[in-house]
Amino acid sequence: MITLSDSATLVISTDPERLHEVRVWVEKTLAAWDADSYVGRLAVTELVGNVQRHVGDAQATVRIYPCDRGVCLEVADSSPVAPVVRDPGLLAESGRGLAVLREMTKALGWNPTATGKVVFVVLEAGRA
Repeated sequence: MITLSDSATLVISTDPERLHEVRVWVEKTLAAWDADSYVGRLAVTELVGNVQRHVGDAQATVRIYPCDRGVCLEVADSSPVAPVVRDPGLLAESGRGLAVLREMTKALGWNPTATGKVVFVVLEAGRA
């Protein structure tokens, strides 16, 4: 059982070749906490991909911790620019990731930080 003082943090490379390692870490961490590891893997893939694609940072910080509505998974980067949930249209080949996360998680949001921002999702607990 996790407590409110528990958290797990990993500083990662945003290199797409290293994303598998991050997904494995997220899956193991969330499974140990009895949280939704499938959606967690999807979320970290989308959020880290967005850092690489839109921010250009070579690294990001992934943090997983219990929160009042479940388990939070957040990705921090150096950009202060807010993420945008888009409606790309039926024929677009990309641009749906955040909208999908908004529907598959309990919450999707972001907070500014002194060095950029964190984008987070709240995952269902009790669904490893």
